[in-house]
Amino acid sequence: MAWHWFDWVVIGLYFVAMFLIGMFFARRTKSTNDYFKAGGRVPALVTAMSIYATALSSISFIAIPASVYNNSWLLGMAPLGIILMVLWAAYTFVPFFRRVNVTTAYEYLGKRFDNSFRLVGSLTFILFHIVRMAIVIFLPTLAIQQVLPALNPVLITVIVSVFCVAYTSMGGIEAVLWSDAIQTVVLLLGAFLVIIVGFSSAPEGIGQGFKLLADDGKIISPDFFSFDLAKTSIWTIVIGGVVNSIYSYVGSQDIVQRYATNKDEHEAKKSLFMNVPLLCTSIIIFIGMGSALYIYFHFKAALPGNLDANAILPYFVINALPVGISGLVIAAIFAAAQSTVSSSLNSVSTCMTTDILEYLKPDMEDSSKLKFARLSSWIVGIFSTSLAIYFVCKGEQGDMFLYFQAVTGLLGGPIAAVFLVGIFFDKIETKAVWVGFIVSVIVAFYVSDPAGMLTKFIPGYAKPKIFEFMISFIIIGVGVLGSFLASFAFGKPSAEKIKGLTYSTTIKNK
Repeated sequence: MAWHWFDWVVIGLYFVAMFLIGMFFARRTKSTNDYFKAGGRVPALVTAMSIYATALSSISFIAIPASVYNNSWLLGMAPLGIILMVLWAAYTFVPFFRRVNVTTAYEYLGKRFDNSFRLVGSLTFILFHIVRMAIVIFLPTLAIQQVLPALNPVLITVIVSVFCVAYTSMGGIEAVLWSDAIQTVVLLLGAFLVIIVGFSSAPEGIGQGFKLLADDGKIISPDFFSFDLAKTSIWTIVIGGVVNSIYSYVGSQDIVQRYATNKDEHEAKKSLFMNVPLLCTSIIIFIGMGSALYIYFHFKAALPGNLDANAILPYFVINALPVGISGLVIAAIFAAAQSTVSSSLNSVSTCMTTDILEYLKPDMEDSSKLKFARLSSWIVGIFSTSLAIYFVCKGEQGDMFLYFQAVTGLLGGPIAAVFLVGIFFDKIETKAVWVGFIVSVIVAFYVSDPAGMLTKFIPGYAKPKIFEFMISFIIIGVGVLGSFLASFAFGKPSAEKIKGLTYSTTIKNK
């Protein structure tokens, strides 16, 4: 089967639908409360699907099945750790953030410690999500361009980005949440279509497919139960999954912002509980798609020898699925990208407006702040698109999922440690947290070696062999421990300063 003009029609209809959603919710967005919190009127199920879609980016949708295809089921089990983190967040962090009543997560850092931490946290988040948006746009674009070489990847990058920025800037967080919910349905439908077609390609049925997977070591890898932190094992996947998700569910505005979009605390908790079956579905689709690809390319067709690993799924979609269905699944890949990008855009504009603009101009009218929020979405979107185009022109992919985990640890780990200290350690004050933060940043650079800087400038440096999932575990642990040890030198804050700003003074005492 080959790509057909009708597949473009399907993709075009998807983009138009997303744009119309933005136009619809633009009419309901009259204030910054609407733009950033949706007036608290979003149903729990929609919020749940939005949180899920935000976490399930194109990085995961493309790269994890490719890893399962090339290695084993292990990386497909990454959501196991996230499930534990989601349950912890529902019971602990949802009630906490709703009761401290902040618009951004970093506003909390300003109250608990000082405004410097608020700015550092917000700027780190903005930088992280500019890079994240670029990666999640770049990865599907370049992967699809490999199997449809006539496409202009720069043009595709621009089209995907412009549609996403348009509906996000018009409709605010409410448009983001509802579009994410629709995108969740599209990407799950696309994933299950891939699984059905792939497993159906075994001549003697599904049992033969599973036998092939077992015989070739795809189900249980040799390192499955290894305790080596440098290797992919069930322990590093689960532990790393929990710790690597701390920043997302505790210190990352794109998810923390959703805790305030429901009418009450019960609904907000319910939105996270609903994520558990969705994350279990992720395990099924990650393992299922990777296995389906392996079965299909063993029994029915051969992969081109020069095809990048991240292009395996798009190659299958275009060459194995019926006309129209191919367009739907490619739309699902773009949906995975846009759900993440739209969430990032809205949350970045929230931080730029609340943490930076309001700090510089506290007396600005709400209507002016709403205009700034919409404008900032476009500015950040253009910046991220430019970075994505740079990645496309550079053309290198590698294992982008694991690379992204390393970036998360580098930029998110130190801030995640600050949040944990602020929420759970009543006796640690600002100076001690600065010590822990600086130490964790140094360790983050040492274990991550971003852009190979340390290798280039430090003679004899060798990057530590640590599985990317475990980088956050080390960075966050060092930050918390460093703050705790420094607290013995700097003393503790007054009871009045932490009242209503720590877990013990907001939850336990209520």
